[in-house]
Amino acid sequence: MNKNVFKILKELGLLKLFTLVLLLRLPFDFLNAVLSANMIESFIRLSEVKESENILKTFGIFLLFTFILFAYNATVWSTISIYADMLFHKKLRNRILDIMLSSTGRDMEKLSAGDWITRLNNDVDRTSDYIVTPINFMHVSIAAFNMLCSSLVLVFLNSSLYLLMILVMIPFFMLSNVIIIRKVPFYRKKSQEAYAKYTNWMEPIIESKEAITVFDGSEAVMAKVEEASKEILRENLKAHMLTAWSSFFNIFSGNLGYLLMFIMGNSMIGSELKDFAELMKITQYRAEMLKSINVMNAGFSNMRTNVSSAVRIEEILNMEKENWKKDS
Repeated sequence: MNKNVFKILKELGLLKLFTLVLLLRLPFDFLNAVLSANMIESFIRLSEVKESENILKTFGIFLLFTFILFAYNATVWSTISIYADMLFHKKLRNRILDIMLSSTGRDMEKLSAGDWITRLNNDVDRTSDYIVTPINFMHVSIAAFNMLCSSLVLVFLNSSLYLLMILVMIPFFMLSNVIIIRKVPFYRKKSQEAYAKYTNWMEPIIESKEAITVFDGSEAVMAKVEEASKEILRENLKAHMLTAWSSFFNIFSGNLGYLLMFIMGNSMIGSELKDFAELMKITQYRAEMLKSINVMNAGFSNMRTNVSSAVRIEEILNMEKENWKKDS
């Protein structure tokens, strides 16, 4: 977790609550993967021995466990996570409003009106997105846990195929997350700064419309608004292009891995692999690893995007601390 988000949660007294929310959701994806992998293996084996009468019974058992798993996710965890998200919004917005009301005129003038509004609304939402909204920190943590557990199962089932998967995945994962995505936060922050400028120009247009018309300032004001709008678009477009390239390499890595695994796995049936059903079970865990990699890749990109908002929120909270030091 980013240090700025960690500090914000700690200052709001919500760190333990969000830790609980994470722990309650952590094993869900892996348990679902275990159910899916074993169900596919069972169906293939039953089909091979022509025991079609047992397929429906086996399906019913797996359906029951799946229903219990998703019922828990849709009720217990969803209720707690929504409550935690709403509480975070409430506490953080109240804290910022308290700082604004207790600040001197000189402190308020350090930021423009548009900047204050952007931090109170957009930045609070983005900081919350960093923690709970798909796909960000919480889902990255769940995906990492799922990948770790799936990796352990794959090592146990067939270490050779697991090594092949790792050799294919790691280079592309590093390319996407270390080389390509690293500039995304910079472009997102520039976009937010441009949005604050855009908000600043909206206020005089609304409140001083007649004065602008009288002094023939419409063209100049609209030019400034257009310039700010284009700057938002340019910075967002740069970030989207990097994210698109990252997605391309992830898809390419996934398809290449499947191709190599089926070629190598087919030659192992009868020796290192018991049968085709076991190979398909391995592909299911491999799919979970790939899904986790994609979630982590998208999550890291979104987290880098939203962390700039957490930095801006932290600046306001630090402003409160500076005022306390001056008073003491």
